[in-house]
Amino acid sequence: MSTRKPPEGPFPYPTTPEWAENLYEAIVNTCAAEGFAPVPRQAVLEALAPALGQGEAKRVTERRRDGRVLRATAYHVEQRGTDGALLLLNIALHGAATLPWANNDRTRSEWLHPSPDNVARMEGLVDQQRTVAEWTMARERAKAAQRALASTAPRVEKDAAVAAVKNAEDELVRAQRELKAREQALGGRRPLPVVRAVVEDGTALAALTTEEVRAEVAGEVQRYAVETLRRRARLRSYELAESLVQEGQRESTVVVLQQTPVVGRDGVRRNIWRGRQVTGNNRGDARLQVFGVAAEQLLAGVPQYLLRLEGEEENRRLLLHGLGEILRRVSTLLNAEYADPDRDAEGRAERALRTAQVSARVVVGAVTPQRLEESLRQLNVHDHLRGQLTYGDMDRNLGLWSTLVKAYQAKGLLGELLVKEVAHDRVRAGDLDEDAIADALVGARPLDELAALLTPGAEASPLALRDVAVRCATVMVFPPVPPRPGNLPPRARMRPGPYWPVVRAALQEAPWSQVNGARTDRRTDMWAAVVAQHFAHRGNLLAARGLFTARDVQYGVRPDARSLASLLTACRRGDADAWEMLVRRHLVPGLINAPEPFVTAGQGSEKSADRKGVRRTPINAVQALVHAYTTPPEGVTRELLIAFAEAVLSAPESAGGTSLVPGTFWAPDANGDPREGTLADKGWFDTTFPKITSPRKRKTTEPPADHPCGDEDETGEESNTPVEELDEELPEDAATRMTRLRAALTSMMGSSEDAVATAAEQVGLLLTTVKDAVRAREEAGAEEEPAEVQKSYVKELREIKKQCSQIVELLDSATVEVTSL
Repeated sequence: MSTRKPPEGPFPYPTTPEWAENLYEAIVNTCAAEGFAPVPRQAVLEALAPALGQGEAKRVTERRRDGRVLRATAYHVEQRGTDGALLLLNIALHGAATLPWANNDRTRSEWLHPSPDNVARMEGLVDQQRTVAEWTMARERAKAAQRALASTAPRVEKDAAVAAVKNAEDELVRAQRELKAREQALGGRRPLPVVRAVVEDGTALAALTTEEVRAEVAGEVQRYAVETLRRRARLRSYELAESLVQEGQRESTVVVLQQTPVVGRDGVRRNIWRGRQVTGNNRGDARLQVFGVAAEQLLAGVPQYLLRLEGEEENRRLLLHGLGEILRRVSTLLNAEYADPDRDAEGRAERALRTAQVSARVVVGAVTPQRLEESLRQLNVHDHLRGQLTYGDMDRNLGLWSTLVKAYQAKGLLGELLVKEVAHDRVRAGDLDEDAIADALVGARPLDELAALLTPGAEASPLALRDVAVRCATVMVFPPVPPRPGNLPPRARMRPGPYWPVVRAALQEAPWSQVNGARTDRRTDMWAAVVAQHFAHRGNLLAARGLFTARDVQYGVRPDARSLASLLTACRRGDADAWEMLVRRHLVPGLINAPEPFVTAGQGSEKSADRKGVRRTPINAVQALVHAYTTPPEGVTRELLIAFAEAVLSAPESAGGTSLVPGTFWAPDANGDPREGTLADKGWFDTTFPKITSPRKRKTTEPPADHPCGDEDETGEESNTPVEELDEELPEDAATRMTRLRAALTSMMGSSEDAVATAAEQVGLLLTTVKDAVRAREEAGAEEEPAEVQKSYVKELREIKKQCSQIVELLDSATVEVTSL
């Protein structure tokens, strides 16, 4: 460290230790007066004070008789009067002082759930990255040694040099191949870091902390967070970094102080405090690009040679960890460059000038620190869902899901719904940790928090936890509605129960009575996005289209009370209903989100050369698998179906065998044994379970509504307003008639489908009865029925056949007409 006085300039230097202590005192006193928990002392000293602009600590504080406090104009309260209220300090920070926040909901779909298995895979990936880096350096050293050989060197030395280069290249290729396999095991993603409120002396404070990890892992997580942000930034119609260079940063962003406990290569444990950009993530990253500092280096340590000061000897082994020292060197170098009258107009000092200091709102207090991460996440979601930011389909749906989970919590219905519909009253709602379960459902914690919802005695395996998470998502997106009371008048408004209004308000939907396909598609897309987060490989959202109907949206989906093991046992015993439940509610997520997906969107945009199997709708593929249990195609046995179901359910945890990608498996044979060399993929699936043409049999416990129902908030009570009764009825206008008929169409479609399915079952029963009667007559040796009786039966059968022909003609006409609907 140089003792020379740093040059003056626009880039600020860290706050002195004395003013850092004064700032912390002011924050503590102000939080006590306002009723907030303050930030930890180390967070202020190591993350906030070093990042302040010139004179900012003095500007935002004032001295009173009872000590220092924050000036009234220097802070404000966000969400005052709620459990998520935050005290934000309005201040100017060094442009290179903050890091992008990995928990940004705009990139949530790019992260995996932080399960122990995913964390272990992440550790292995980082180790393999280091191995690749070591062999890359070994190859370069071997090539340098080969080039350094003189032309007169002995043949033995030349051959040894060639062999060394060849060995290094072979080892590098092998290491890169293993690295690619580890990437595939994670689906190209990383587990989302778990953040919680900092706890000191048993008291939660207004700052966040992550789990302790190796320094290399922390750096990789930060690097990946920046990579995902930059992929999203490509959707902008302009270069954000160039915008900051030309105009500076106009918006004030939100920053939270976060601790990252790490273990270095030398085994030393350190707590790294940094400011994290809750909002303005891309701006934080763009500023670091302008300053020429990598985010992962700012977190885990900047090499000294990148920030070497004048007169300082270069040390390739030295890492700079303290934020104050890093920013001091950055400002020293840039101020020195800026003071040069012949400075480059495109140099770092000139480009970073407008972002030398940026306005920010730093979280320094919280009413409920345990909910700090949730409050910040919702702030981030609101900016993305209601603002003008570009938002991907997957991330938008996950943002809506986060909003929905919070809405259930706010109404106090989350535990009640899950206990009633998922745990089936095996536990009490008061025994559940709703905050932990909500965090697990949105991906902020491992799924272990859902173990309380498992059936008694069930092992909390990744398979069981993922399945209960899917059940939770299904019942929360499609909440059950109570059946229509039998004594309710036909035109009376039916109340949809306590859960449906929560979903409607969170997703800003129309009233319960207005049923349409757009609402079904939106709900299905959100369900598909949530379920995809439980798998390393994500399928297309459109692959779930059609798996839920308008009736599922209106009346809800009730999960089966049986566990996966119980369902599989029932399937082995020949229970067709259990098989259908297993496929539709438990296998579908794995069929869509597999490394080799079995169910795809089947859209015309798919490339013919890359498409496996045949083009078919998702519902056709699922129905074919359901149908195969009762009417198996050639070569399909019950053993094959059960083996396939077990393989799909356990595939995400499958390590893969020789030449197999993790998560894939060999196709089962008729005995249920794997067939080596035959990969279970969409081509095999479509061949084994070909497209079917039979209609889907709809099952529901809810009767269709006889009449359209209004909003649940309307009471239908008589008004005291004077009314006039005319002698004749008023004609119904076209728009009202259209709305009424469209609402009635869905119910009529469902009832017609059920009626036809019932008729088909009745005819099948008739055929079975006739065959049994013929067999019984032959066994008894009795004579045939008289010709007159047989003719009467034939006449009645022909009349039934004629009516079926009329049904086909009517359906053909309806099909033609519905295309103009």
